[in-house]
This record gives sequence, C-alpha cells and structure tokens, in this order.
Amino acid sequence: MGRDRQNLQAPIHELFASRWSSRAFSPTPVSAVQLASCLEAARWAPSCYNDQPWRFLVTDLHADPDAWQSMLDCLSPGNQRWARYAPILVLVSAANCFTHDGSPNRWGSYDAGQAALAFCLQATALGLVTHQMGGFDRDKVKDRFAVPADFTPMSVIALGNPGDPTGLEEELQQREAAPRQRKPLQEIVWAGRWGTPYEPSANCGWEARYRETSVQSLPWYQPELDADIEKVLIRIGLTKGKVLDLGTGPGTQAIALGKCGFDVTATDVSLTALKQAQELAAREGVKLHFVQDDILATSLQETFDLIIDRGIFHIFSPDTHPRYLASVSRLLRPGGMLLLKCFSHLESRPEGPPGRYSQEEIERIFGREFDILEIHQSSFRQEGDDNPPKALFCVFQKKEKIS
Repeated sequence: MGRDRQNLQAPIHELFASRWSSRAFSPTPVSAVQLASCLEAARWAPSCYNDQPWRFLVTDLHADPDAWQSMLDCLSPGNQRWARYAPILVLVSAANCFTHDGSPNRWGSYDAGQAALAFCLQATALGLVTHQMGGFDRDKVKDRFAVPADFTPMSVIALGNPGDPTGLEEELQQREAAPRQRKPLQEIVWAGRWGTPYEPSANCGWEARYRETSVQSLPWYQPELDADIEKVLIRIGLTKGKVLDLGTGPGTQAIALGKCGFDVTATDVSLTALKQAQELAAREGVKLHFVQDDILATSLQETFDLIIDRGIFHIFSPDTHPRYLASVSRLLRPGGMLLLKCFSHLESRPEGPPGRYSQEEIERIFGREFDILEIHQSSFRQEGDDNPPKALFCVFQKKEKIS
C-alpha cells in the first residue's frame, strides 16, 4: 500500500506516520460522533490572536445528498474520479480580515491550514482517511454555497472510512500503491542562515525505519545466512574467529554466524534495531556482542578476522568512502577478509539505496587496500520474491603489511 514511506530521516509519532492522502474510500458512513470529533479537533487549533479565522462547511452524502453532489460538482474532473466515493466533503475557508478590528489578516490562510491538519490528524486517530484538495472551482463554490466575500475558500477535504483500492481505476491504483516520498530535510530546513542545510544525525532515519516497520517486512530481511556468504565460508574452510557484522539490522546474519561457532560482534546505528536483534538472539539461544556504532566514525578498537557488510556500503555517498575504507581497514587484521554485498549498477528501480556499482567501480574503490578475490553478480533475494534487487557480491582480503 501507499503507506510505505521512503527516505525516513527521523522517528515521528505514529499519528503523523499513519496519516496519508488516500483515494480509496469505503461507502460506510462516517458516524456523527466521528465527524464531530474531527471538527472539534479543528476548533482547538492555534491561531493568531486566537481569531480562529476558519470556517468548515460539511456536506454529507447520507445526510444531504444534494449538497454533497453540489460540492462534488465543484471539484476538478481529476479529483471527482475518486472523491465520488468519499461520503463526506468538507470545504475549508479562511477569513480575510481579523474579527476584532477588521484589519487584513495575512495569517488567516496559515491558521486555516493548521485547523485542517488538526481535522485530518483526528480522523487518522479514529481510523478514518482524508484527502485535502486544492483542485476545485473557487467561484462555483462561492456561488453555490453562498460563501461570504470576506472569506476565501482554501481546500476541500474528503473524509471517510478506508476503502479497497482495487475498486479504483488502474492508474489511480498505481498512485495509491506508490511509496510516499518527501524532499530531504537538507532541502527544506536551513541551519543558522538561509541556504545552509540542516543535517540530521545519521542514526535518526534508521531509528524511524525500525520503529515503524516489522523486521520481517524490511526489504533486506533474510532469515537464514546469506547463500553467498555461506558458500565463501565453506569454500575457504573458515569455521571460527572473530566476526564483525556491520549494520546488523534484524540480526539474522549475526545469529546465523554465531550458530556456526563464530565470535560475533554485531553493530548498528539504530538502538531499536539492536534491541530487536538482541531479543531474537536470546530466543535463539545465541550469545553475541551488540554495539551501537557507526562505521564512518567507529569507536571499536579490536580487530576482526572477518567483516560482513550486507547492505551498508551502498547507502554512503562517495565523499564518505575514504572514511569507510579507513575504518574497515583498521578493524580488519592483516590477511582478514571483507565480504561485501551491495546494489549492482544493473538494478534500475528507483527504490533502494543511492549507491549502484559496477565491478570496475568496486575494483577502483577497494583495490588499493584489499586484494580482490572475487566479484560476481548476485541479488538480495527474499522468499517469494521473483524479481529481487540485483547485487554485486565481493570477496576482499586485507593486504599483508610489507616489512
């Protein structure tokens, strides 16, 4: 469903995460209590001078079908395609002047927007769905509903119970199922002065993802030891030693290695991910070392015989590659091995990490620090996925120091 969100940069309250602009509505009526609750939430929105410069005009298909139809007719044809399934359409208007002195209220539309959001969030809390629309004929609305001249119609909100998106036209179904995306914080928030991007800490987005999403539904979830990793370990006969699992996430790879007899340290920037992985390890009866750590600024001091990176390197921008290489090289003993799995340049879907690499690019990035033993095309395969993301699987060995 379209509720899946991409590029999360920080945890937010479930109410905000659950709100979305649905186009699929059920014919089930919205109860009088539910509607009143949404309107009451709007009533308590903040406003300049507490002027409350908003007015809500409610049309209910089941209470007054003529008024509802009249509102529907004011919508743009594109909005009518799906809004005709919403049992309630609400016109939100903003006062042009302050009540107390009649002076122009340049904050009126801003405050009306706050009230509209309060309405929508209350609807979300009640299990309802909403969709705010700017696509409507303002003059027609003012004429049909006798909107006073000193008020400006701002939006129409569709309200109803969640519906089945398969009942929509195919193009609308695709839009309904598309992942939700937003501009990054760095493009919309400035720090200190205009134009200086605000930079959230790296772990915030991962915290959001692991708090919102069950580990089993994460696209990188792999319940068993990755087949590429398993084959390498068997081929080289590695059965013991100290292993570092970078970005352990669900913890399944670290647990599988622990069951094989390895001494495993599992790291992640997300405390929520580590807590979930610890709980899984305890249920599986496997003792591991879990550490919150960022490989780009690692605080780890010990060295390892084997480092596993199944999906971390490809999330980093090229300017951070030197830090990544320096950290991995320092943490890996001479002759130790790095097993890396990252997105391939052959993967063309927009979803997923920004890093997509060819064999030549991997060789250029890692060739100075490591002997490259193997690079081959693979995939991030999940059970039941007939078209898994294309990947490169790479086997590196840290070069021995030359005396």
